[in-house]
Amino acid sequence: MSTILRESRIETVHDQIVSEVAQRWAKAFQCRVTIKTGPDHNSWDDAPQESDIVGWDFSPRGNRLLWSAEVETEDSLSDPDTHRKWRCAAVPGIPIYLLIPRGTRALAEKMAASADFRFSSIYEYGFVNGVVQIL
Repeated sequence: MSTILRESRIETVHDQIVSEVAQRWAKAFQCRVTIKTGPDHNSWDDAPQESDIVGWDFSPRGNRLLWSAEVETEDSLSDPDTHRKWRCAAVPGIPIYLLIPRGTRALAEKMAASADFRFSSIYEYGFVNGVVQIL
């Protein structure tokens, strides 16, 4: 079954991946998920959202961030400022995941190591019949 959103705001491959992964992970983690797909995104409550995807829980005492994820494309992995974006997205004590195109793991790991940055997990993605597959 396809989980592609047919939203007018999804214009790039990056945004498609963010949207599809967020839908799947909302079910898998059984939490609320908010995405950032452009400059006019809606942040989740209680903090500025720097990550592409955040998982959170509602509580009467305030929302609680559970995890965050960054989605990179081949273009963004070649950007020397990408590791700075990762640092801005990281929240101490909260797992952060990285999703990258299939075949770019070595490059992503090298970038993270050179920036002395650690992800909780790194996942590769690809497309099968136009649908994002996390490998």
